[in-house]
Amino acid sequence: MRLDARVAAALRATATASLAGVVLLGTARAEDDYRPLTGFAPLVVQETRGTPMNRWQWESRLRTADGFGPSALREGDTALLAAARAARWSEAMELLKSGKAGANARDELDGNPLVLAARAGQDAVVRELLKRGVDTTRIGEDGFTALGAAAFAGQRSTVRLMLRAGVDATRWGASGQTALHLASIAGRVEILDEFSRAQIDIEMLNRQRESALDVAAAAGQQDAMGWLIKAGADLQLAGRR
Repeated sequence: MRLDARVAAALRATATASLAGVVLLGTARAEDDYRPLTGFAPLVVQETRGTPMNRWQWESRLRTADGFGPSALREGDTALLAAARAARWSEAMELLKSGKAGANARDELDGNPLVLAARAGQDAVVRELLKRGVDTTRIGEDGFTALGAAAFAGQRSTVRLMLRAGVDATRWGASGQTALHLASIAGRVEILDEFSRAQIDIEMLNRQRESALDVAAAAGQQDAMGWLIKAGADLQLAGRR
């Protein structure tokens, strides 16, 4: 069966575009510290609440044991979160690698192993969780995202790891702050350096429509203010969004 001429032309155009993309990717600089990391499971995107379901999706959800209501707690998940809260990181890693605990472990306090590990700067655990497809959109008990927790705590290597793994730097935590805003509030200039190297927009706004410069000024963080101004933060827009 012969293909329609227009279909054949479209297929050829698609193949050419794909080849060009491969060539461009191949020319990326090997020394670029912020090239995307490979070998990670796809990052989980949180399902938007209120999204309509068709009949097939509804029936599929009904057939799922934990489709509605709170999921039953797994013993391994509870053990993982207990180990993380007590800073027993070797134990936490063993629970993950053995499969006894999942990357998205929960317990009675609705803990978040990624946030706990990121705040503590435990890069090996963070990397393991990312490889296992952890949901990076979940917040922790303190209301921070994992990237926000690492930024606020000044965990530079952890922030770098998560940015390279594709963690969304624009996401707000429970307080409406992005990781960039939290780094500015805490005066973490070294973390601001990491965001700059990853080409994160320093003019992004929090939920209250404040810039990083706005919140750094409100927190009296003069070093962070100086860094942001030197990096090009717009003084004319500061406090006027």
